[in-house]
Amino acid sequence: MKGILRVGLAVLLTPLVFIGLSRIDPLARWVGSDAAWTALMPLFRLSGVVGTEGEENVLLVVLLVLSFVVSAMIVWIVSTLIRRLRAQQAVD
Repeated sequence: MKGILRVGLAVLLTPLVFIGLSRIDPLARWVGSDAAWTALMPLFRLSGVVGTEGEENVLLVVLLVLSFVVSAMIVWIVSTLIRRLRAQQAVD
């Protein structure tokens, strides 16, 4: 049950983290540069996309997955902190 709750919280946080990541200027500049397209070229080939629109969709999915991973890490860190605080309060 706790696992489902944590995944749900991570899913709810994902759009907020995505917005936060998109506001980071160096990341936004990298995404708009040729270096990003070159780095993601194997992923474009793997997914079989052709054209700029398909490549943009792959880039969007990569950023959403990255946002979910960051959200899951945030939820994991917060849940660990809460668990430690509760254990410490139980000892005191």
